[in-house]
Amino acid sequence: MIKRISAITLALFASASLAFAQVDLKAIQDGADALSETLAPALPFNSTVGLNWSSAYIGQLVGIPPHFGVGVATGMTTVKVEGIADMLSLIGNFSLPSGIGDFLPLPAAVAEARIGGFILPFDLGLKVGYLPDSAKASLEDLAGGLSVDYLLVGADVRYALLKGNILLPAISLGVGFNYLKGGLGSTVGSEQDFSFSGGGITHQLFLPAPDIGLRWESKTIDLKAEISKGLLIFTPYLGFGASYGISSAGYYLESDVQYSEDGGTTKTPISDAKIAELKDAMNAAGITPPDFSSTGISSDIEFSGWSFRAFGGLSLNIIVLRLDLTGMYNIADGSYGGTLGVRFQL
Repeated sequence: MIKRISAITLALFASASLAFAQVDLKAIQDGADALSETLAPALPFNSTVGLNWSSAYIGQLVGIPPHFGVGVATGMTTVKVEGIADMLSLIGNFSLPSGIGDFLPLPAAVAEARIGGFILPFDLGLKVGYLPDSAKASLEDLAGGLSVDYLLVGADVRYALLKGNILLPAISLGVGFNYLKGGLGSTVGSEQDFSFSGGGITHQLFLPAPDIGLRWESKTIDLKAEISKGLLIFTPYLGFGASYGISSAGYYLESDVQYSEDGGTTKTPISDAKIAELKDAMNAAGITPPDFSSTGISSDIEFSGWSFRAFGGLSLNIIVLRLDLTGMYNIADGSYGGTLGVRFQL
């Protein structure tokens, strides 16, 4: 399932031409700001995939039987196309199909485990999500050479306000930490040309056949409340979460950087002295200078803020097997998601 969702996402990007004419550098820097605004509520939301178990509290580890579980979950969350589409168009002339709508799917897959506590009524969870090399290679083939980067690590602890019994539901409060890193990239076969005006001069930067892409990273503190109730072989549950993310997002272009000015045909490798001169000219022209050297240009915008979500679903319980279906809704921007999981649980 994760390969199918990822392939659909990547194929949308890979469907466009990669050659483009001269692009104003200020527009790219403004695009990076817009990208960060789009991803600000989306990254904390995406990082909360996994450990959304139907059991609000699984019980004590020390007992007969000991309570613990291990499993996997796969699915997606969505992010608003606005900001991402503009940035992809600027750095690589990528265009998204008109029928995609307002949201783009971001795939996610995790292996997860949870163990019951001892003495006090709590449990501990751990999750790890990544795409192995074989999966990346398959996705790259399906998406016309566009690569994907994905890593998710997280942990939480939940304390049971109610343990749950035949009559009462289980209710818990939890806190967790998540680290998410991801990106999309490709190699452009043609030379890319960027320019800006400063000091009465038009400055041009040329990058022959660069590696280009978007990248993002988020560290998230997650608070959540859950309620669940076992009903025969089903366990429905509901939850509410609040995540505070400290994140960054941006773009990169990696190649040998060459320089020219005022439409000149002579291109020279850029020097450290010229880079310092250009950054001063950008500041004077009201442009936030990107990070760049003789081997590339990049810009990462840092941002932080809250994201609020509702989630819930139910599990089918077959002896020690749990089949989980979870839906997620991001209150901050109206995006949504869902996962399907299977686990062994005592």
